[in-house]
Amino acid sequence: MSLLPSHRQGLYLLEHCRVMVKDEQLTYVQQKDGFQKYFAIPYANTNVLLLGTGTSITQPATRLLAEAGVLLGFTGGGGTPLFLASQNEYRPTQYLQAWVKMWQSTANRLKVYQYFQQQRCSFLEDSWRKLDAFEKVDLNAVIHHYQTQILCATNGQTLMGYEANFARQLYRIAAEITGGHHFERKPGSGETGDRFNRYLDHGNYLAYGLAATVLWVLGIPHSLPVAHGMTRRGALVFDVADMIKDATILPNAFISAANQESDQQMRNRCIAFFDQTKTLRFLFDHIKAVTEMDW
Repeated sequence: MSLLPSHRQGLYLLEHCRVMVKDEQLTYVQQKDGFQKYFAIPYANTNVLLLGTGTSITQPATRLLAEAGVLLGFTGGGGTPLFLASQNEYRPTQYLQAWVKMWQSTANRLKVYQYFQQQRCSFLEDSWRKLDAFEKVDLNAVIHHYQTQILCATNGQTLMGYEANFARQLYRIAAEITGGHHFERKPGSGETGDRFNRYLDHGNYLAYGLAATVLWVLGIPHSLPVAHGMTRRGALVFDVADMIKDATILPNAFISAANQESDQQMRNRCIAFFDQTKTLRFLFDHIKAVTEMDW
């Protein structure tokens, strides 16, 4: 019996190796000191396999990954940018059918958007307590106020405005905790931006990868969003990732930037925190919960 996707490990990133099937096992081989060394890949316990720089993969290995429902992606150094390559039309249909039934109603889309934001608050509160630097932060007033606004919102545009204000408050709190500096969010500033903005951008890509993985496994297209623009490519990925970014990426990006850690150290910190908070399972549970509601 295969493991449920929500119970598998998150993802593996391989670099400078060749992925192949050897003795009916999925392995990767590396050349070291003139010898070829083979290492087994636990593909049955994997959701995503990312191949970074200097990698190649054989056709039998690709077929084995597809049969096991593992998402295969290609990426540059350090995990970004990400290119998802694996497609399999023999994915489950019940989640897509339920999602489409919900999605056709504007009122239903608002209800799901509100549900996502409520889960965002709960996950945020639980996750920050697991970080030494953030565990004593009192978020009750900020979260309670936002939860009241979530319930009062009569349309998605209004709720998106409330959401933006909520995010700004969290940035301010994180900035105070990590040194009391002034912070202004400037997404997409690239190498010209400060370390805090760069790390938020880079970390958010990890959150988008998890969101895309969950939707892909469940067979729900990215073009059926509940909050972001209906014509924006990958909009549902952003909707789903918003449930986890504040809880996992924001605090770790600020901690890494304040400690002047490298970009790779920041990524490692975020990925380890994904595991600690069971982020992937959280996303699976709540996307499936939406499809099980009575629409």
